Amino acid sequence: MLVGLVTGERRLELREMPQPVPTPGKAVVEIAYCGICGTDLHAFQSGEPYNPAICGHEWTGRVSAVGAQTSHVREGDRVAIGAAVACGSCTTCRRGDAAHCETAFAGMIGIGPLAAPHGGFASAIAIDASRLYHVDPKLDDVDAAILEPATVAVHAVRRTGIRLGDSVLVLGAGPIGLLVLQAARAAGAGTVMLVEPQRSRRELGGSLGADKLIDPGAADVTEAVNAHIGAQGADVVIECAGIPRTIGQAVSLVRRGGTVSLVGVPNGPAQIQAAEWLVKEVRVATSLAYLREEFDIAQGLVADGRMRCAALHTSTVSLQRIGDAFERLSAPQATGGPPQDIKVLVDPRL
Repeated sequence: MLVGLVTGERRLELREMPQPVPTPGKAVVEIAYCGICGTDLHAFQSGEPYNPAICGHEWTGRVSAVGAQTSHVREGDRVAIGAAVACGSCTTCRRGDAAHCETAFAGMIGIGPLAAPHGGFASAIAIDASRLYHVDPKLDDVDAAILEPATVAVHAVRRTGIRLGDSVLVLGAGPIGLLVLQAARAAGAGTVMLVEPQRSRRELGGSLGADKLIDPGAADVTEAVNAHIGAQGADVVIECAGIPRTIGQAVSLVRRGGTVSLVGVPNGPAQIQAAEWLVKEVRVATSLAYLREEFDIAQGLVADGRMRCAALHTSTVSLQRIGDAFERLSAPQATGGPPQDIKVLVDPRL
């Protein structure tokens, strides 16, 4: 079986690996789609070591076989990849903080018994059944393939603590930013503003519910934000670009006593003017990944139309063309011109 793996700087290889088998506690899933994530791209661009288990971690499919001691899923079930339920026995769980279960988190970053030998850029995968959850029958496979990043967005907004009527500014209209702005609206934001230099992504954000679209190359962002809300700074700024410059900029865009939420993962160090953060008494929220129960929340939001996942899907490629997709997604984004890819799904059946 061929498996797509990032093996170095701008190098993606299709490697032959054994066909998965359903050992005790595990299930084999025939993959329908696997999304290319920003962390996959970061590894491809940087060449830094990348765990094979997380190379392709946004996938959905159908269970084809189950091992002994597996009761959570059955053959034929439509499932998607997620987080395991908190173990209840690690040090963090025993302290009463199941939301930060060490065992569940290790599985998400490709370590320990909950990790698979490779990611979802493959025709099939064997994985601990505790990490699978059932896909709502109202959702098609494209929606299901984007549930993982949708749940990342749900987790980020829940960690941020948006209140009814808050003015929310989202920095960056990549897949996570576009999902975060929808989750922020569902959480009760009074107005949602979006800063994005690439025109087609910015316009998509408008169609997904952003009230104010700001091109940072054509307008002073601070002035545009303040003019829109009639105040000095947004209640909440959510940084989704993962760019050191915008992380540093976030504090200048939030009101005194407001919240800055860091969601995007930067490739390198980010510098901040600590005095400005202190003077403004800014609350800082951070988020990474998700909790098991948040997959149900995300599915509900998608099923009732409050979050639109399929709108982010711009193209589908085969395993054989996955390298081309990585190159295309890694190319510099033009601020104008033709639309750019947002979410590319890999279909191993092609």
